[in-house]
Amino acid sequence: MTTPTPLIPATDRRLVSTMVVATVACVYPGFLVGAASVQISDEFGITAGRYGWAMSAYFLAATASSILGGRLVQRIGPRRQLTGCLVVTIIGQGLIATVADSFSTMVALLALCGGVNALNQTAVNLALTSARLPRLGLAIALKQSGMPSAAMVSGATVPLLALTLGWRSTFVLGVVLAVVALVLVQGVVEFESSDAFRSARPGSTRRALGWSLIGGAFLAFAAGGLTSWTVASGVDAGLSEGVAGWMLSLGAAFGIGWRLFWGVRTDTMATRPYTMAAGLAALGSIGMLGLAKGTAGIHVLSTLLAFGAGWVWPVFTNFGIMRANGDASGAASGVTQMGIYLGVFAGPLATGWMIDEHGFGAMWLLVGTSMLVGSALTFWIRNEF
Repeated sequence: MTTPTPLIPATDRRLVSTMVVATVACVYPGFLVGAASVQISDEFGITAGRYGWAMSAYFLAATASSILGGRLVQRIGPRRQLTGCLVVTIIGQGLIATVADSFSTMVALLALCGGVNALNQTAVNLALTSARLPRLGLAIALKQSGMPSAAMVSGATVPLLALTLGWRSTFVLGVVLAVVALVLVQGVVEFESSDAFRSARPGSTRRALGWSLIGGAFLAFAAGGLTSWTVASGVDAGLSEGVAGWMLSLGAAFGIGWRLFWGVRTDTMATRPYTMAAGLAALGSIGMLGLAKGTAGIHVLSTLLAFGAGWVWPVFTNFGIMRANGDASGAASGVTQMGIYLGVFAGPLATGWMIDEHGFGAMWLLVGTSMLVGSALTFWIRNEF
């Protein structure tokens, strides 16, 4: 009986799995603050509009540090940057769990975690690209599954931890995840010479990276609104807090499944990656627009469609950018990731205000429209990557 050839060789499997865990550990606080919004808002007594700052602070800091992180990792290499990011994440979440006795303190600590998340992402991208993996597209899909994995874990913490032990315990879990990632990084990612990284230059033009930044901002605005308010919107539609938390986890699981489904096919696809990203984003927008209906049954179905299709585009955009820029993928993705963080920064503020003024229905219409605009811009630059 012939043993099937593994999709990713065993020698590369540990690196890819470590990058997935590192991604989950650093992005987890950004998703968690949305999942536990009901419990945290109740403790501090704040409105949805003001609470939007908690989510936005995380991604505003990421926006400010993304390009710097891309340049820094080209100088010091992925291992050193990953180590520093995980240590800071451990400290930041530990302080939120133990000493954050005011809303402003929590926002400041979330901003710290958000800043290092941007640096972590550029380090992960460069580590994967420089490893010369035979299935780079699949590796990226696995790494990108770390984002919905973090959302899935954060959603599950609502019924399992936040409603039983309190919302601070969910950040203790974040500390544990980051410690595990730190140990794995020390054992897998070597101290590499960064001479090749320092001399590498992006293969993509500034124009292409700039438009990708803008298109990504619109897509991320929608994705940020989806993860930030799925739980609170579900409660508003008639679901219990526990069920609404599980819906975020189930939607994220759909996102993971579809990212892996397409990731297996990415390396051998004839269709350009940005074309695929645009098409799936447009499909996901239908689910986001469906959430505006505001009934429990439609909310469940629309959540699955929004996550299943509307969260796949980062697999294709990241694959296009990393494949086109090779050893300069850290610097190139630092530029494009800035658009992602900008969109997710603006999302909670605009959507929180929209909820306060016009309700969840109007907010979901805004989110779905943003996804359609991002889809159109991504399709427009499809030939650049």
